[in-house]
Amino acid sequence: MMEALFQDMKACARERNLPILRDSELPLFTGIAASCRPKHVLEIGTCIGYSALQMAPFLAPGGTITTIELDRERYDLACQFFRRSPYEKVITAIHGDGTALAEQLPGPWDFVFLDGPKGQYVRQLRYLLPKLLPGAIVAADNIDYHDMFYIEGTLPHKHRTAVTRLREFMDLVGDRSLFETVFFENGDGRSEEHTSELQSLP
Repeated sequence: MMEALFQDMKACARERNLPILRDSELPLFTGIAASCRPKHVLEIGTCIGYSALQMAPFLAPGGTITTIELDRERYDLACQFFRRSPYEKVITAIHGDGTALAEQLPGPWDFVFLDGPKGQYVRQLRYLLPKLLPGAIVAADNIDYHDMFYIEGTLPHKHRTAVTRLREFMDLVGDRSLFETVFFENGDGRSEEHTSELQSLP
């Protein structure tokens, strides 16, 4: 059942040119979820719900996923796919601004997946820090921002704010009093994806 649903989701993403996890990224992503068996998951950037449904089988007993999407069309598509899955009752989808809701939602969280606007990662993580359970994992997708993170000198104007904030994010996750940070590279021949697994310290 789930395999057919995932195929439909991938076809939908291709047709609408929407970003979902690539096949090359799934073993790492699901492996992290399987290793920690989270109970309180927050995802910022639902898109059409593909990553949420990939995480759902690895929840601890009684576990739930709260996932946030700003774009109404993507949110509606995600809700349709969730209803077709056996995990509808454990996933709460919220239509709204991920940064505002990161501040408002009470938590606590033992697994966070940041996959929305990259320039908002640092603000979101700062809001979430006091709501992370000891040993919580934060995964952040595509932190190199299509290689612009590594540009020295003047950045393209329209990307300057996002890259500057991503560098602030990297400074925050590099604080070893708060996190143990691991970076993973996954490439599919077109670009490199960097995912940061951040484990908060007790």
